[in-house]
Amino acid sequence: MDLIKNILPSSLARNRIKSQVSACNVLWEFQKLVKNIWGEEVEKMAQAKYVKDKVLYVHCNSSSVANALSLARKKLVEEINKTQEEKVINDIVFLQ
Repeated sequence: MDLIKNILPSSLARNRIKSQVSACNVLWEFQKLVKNIWGEEVEKMAQAKYVKDKVLYVHCNSSSVANALSLARKKLVEEINKTQEEKVINDIVFLQ
């Protein structure tokens, strides 16, 4: 009997929803990283919204949070991509 971890990737690719699943994973990973590094308060103030053309868009409630996260942009991109099977984002845009 095939394991679901063996069947799922090919099924996702066949049904052309792999990119949507990857985008959801990126949103979740971003929130997890921010919470682990800066804490729950900052996580609440920075919400990953969507991924478009390999760019993650994040809404920030505070310019100081947006500034702090933008200083760590490169590291965040690297850490998010490490958790994925392939490079899914190239950049992060912080919106206010």
